[in-house]
Amino acid sequence: MIIKTVAHALLGRRLWLKVKRKYNVEKSGAYVIMMPDADREFNQAALRNIDRYLDYHKGNMAVILTTDEWTAKSAISFSERIAAAEQITEHDRYYLHHYYQYHDYFFSERFIVASLEDSRGKRLALVENLNGITKEDIACLGLFVIRDWETSGPAHG
Repeated sequence: MIIKTVAHALLGRRLWLKVKRKYNVEKSGAYVIMMPDADREFNQAALRNIDRYLDYHKGNMAVILTTDEWTAKSAISFSERIAAAEQITEHDRYYLHHYYQYHDYFFSERFIVASLEDSRGKRLALVENLNGITKEDIACLGLFVIRDWETSGPAHG
C-alpha cells in the first residue's frame, strides 16, 4: 500500500512539474485551478470570479485543469486572464490531487482545487442551500476566499 501511495504521488508530482514548466507558474504569476467536477453551475460560478480571485491574490493569469469537457472548452471565454484550459484524464486528476493532498506542505500556493466534493476532504456541497447559500457564494467565500464578496441570496449570519 505504501509503495502504491508513493507511486501515485510521484506521478502527480511529475504532472505538476510539467504544468509548472509549461506555464512558468512561479515567474508568470499564474495560478493553476483544477476543476474536477462536472457541475456546470458551480464551474460557471468559479470561472465568473477568476478575475476577482486573481486581483485579490495579485495573480496575473489562471490555468484551468479539468476533467469536464464543457469546462475545458468554455473556460477561456470567461476571462482574458485565463491563459489556458486543459482537459486532463481522471487518472491525471487522481494523481495530481493525491500529490497535492499528501504533500500540501511542500506544494505550491499557486494551485487550488475548485470542487464541491473533492477539496482536500472538505465537502463544500454540504452547505449549499443552507440559509440560502448558493453555489456562487460557495465559490466566492468557501473556495476563493474573496473577502469583499456580497451574496445576492437571502443568507444571514
